[in-house]
Order: sequence, then structure tokens, then C-alpha cells
Amino acid sequence: MYAEKLLRRNRSFAKKTIKLKDIPRRRGCMRCRASAADSVAVAVEPAGSNGRCLYAGVDISAPVDVIWGALTDYDGLGDFIPGLAENRCLERREQGAQLLQVGEQEIAFGAKFRARVVLDIQEFWTGMPGHSSNGSRHTNGGRPSEEPHIQPRSPLRTQPRDIAFSATEGDFQVFRGVWRIQEGERNSNSSRLSYALFVRPQLWLPVRLVQGRIENEIKNNLAAVQRHTEGLYVRRIAGSRT
Repeated sequence: MYAEKLLRRNRSFAKKTIKLKDIPRRRGCMRCRASAADSVAVAVEPAGSNGRCLYAGVDISAPVDVIWGALTDYDGLGDFIPGLAENRCLERREQGAQLLQVGEQEIAFGAKFRARVVLDIQEFWTGMPGHSSNGSRHTNGGRPSEEPHIQPRSPLRTQPRDIAFSATEGDFQVFRGVWRIQEGERNSNSSRLSYALFVRPQLWLPVRLVQGRIENEIKNNLAAVQRHTEGLYVRRIAGSRT
């Protein structure tokens, strides 16, 4: 029943979009993307010297396996994640991969901000160890930790699937985090996607100068995953009915 409602909703939206065909396509897409990204809230916390922990999440009208499949299709991430000027899977492993990614954002006066990282990816089908901590530990024996143990924050207690990533080289001293996917509270065809990131730029770059760009990138990325996976699910439903 839920799947049929979702399909009808997207068919209805498609009809409305056709009626708006005279509106410039590029501008319309930009407005839709901005609106979706604006609905994603990002929490930011200081973390040691020149570091930040960032947390975000979004509800998605698609089952866990669809989202998991999209995020572990490492060669295809550049097809729907915005801001990736380059995305290459350097090595595919039994439970993960190694990726080369170059992010790019436009800034003032037509200039571009670029960041390059090589990421080690590890998949945890039943959640990474300590997944119930639901956040990060910023202290070490009562002292502030320079390397906080970070976990996504989620209101759900359902079994997670986690995708952890950590930069082994690139333009950051530290860049590591977790994507977490959980079955939603409504039914098995809805999910919660949560995200956590600990970032520390190189010594010469104060984190406050790039914090805003990182926040925007997180918002855009989660909105893009939501849009992409909901579209995949709608097409799956349509295919099963033909």
C-alpha cells in the first residue's frame, strides 16, 4: 500500500513538471535542489585543535537495501553526488573499497575551492562496533580529545548498516566519518540516513574558513542521496508492475 502511494505521488509530480516545461530547466532544478538541501540540518561542534565534528540526517522514502546499494556502488557515486569533480574506485575489497575523490565548489568571483582525498571505505552490515553510542566521545580520561570517536546521531534504535570512511592522504590532516542507514519507524520501505564527520584541515588552513563550505556540501550530498534513492525505488516499483 505504501509503495503504491509513493508511486502515485511521483506520477502526479511528473505530470505537474510537464506542465511547467516553459520554465527554464536549469533554474528549476537548482531551486528544487536548494529546497531539498535547506531541509537538512547540520549540527557542528568544536573538536580539539582546529577540528570540527558535524552531524546530519534525512528521512528517505526508500528501503535500506536501495540506499545501501547506491552508496556502495563506488564507481557510480559521481553520477549523483554533487560537487565531485573526480571519483575513482582505486581498489574494491571484500567489505569496502579505496576511493580517490576530488571535491570542487564555486566561491566568490568565479574561483573554485578544491579538496582531494584518498578514502579507505569499510562496510559494516550489522553496524560498526559501538554503534549504540549515538554520537561522539570528545573526552579522553576527562581531557578534551584531539581524535574524537565519532558516530552518527539518530533518533532510531533499529539495527544500522554503516559505511565508515577515513582519508589516508589528501588535503586534510584528518577526514573521517560514517554513513548510517536504518529502517524507518513507519514501515520497511522508509529509512533514516544519518551522517557524521570529523574533519581537521592542514595547519595552514583555519577550520573556520572552510566550515561553511563543508556544511553546505553535507546538506547537498544528503539531499542528493535522498533524491537519487527515492527515484531508484519508484522505478523499481514501476518495473515490478509491468
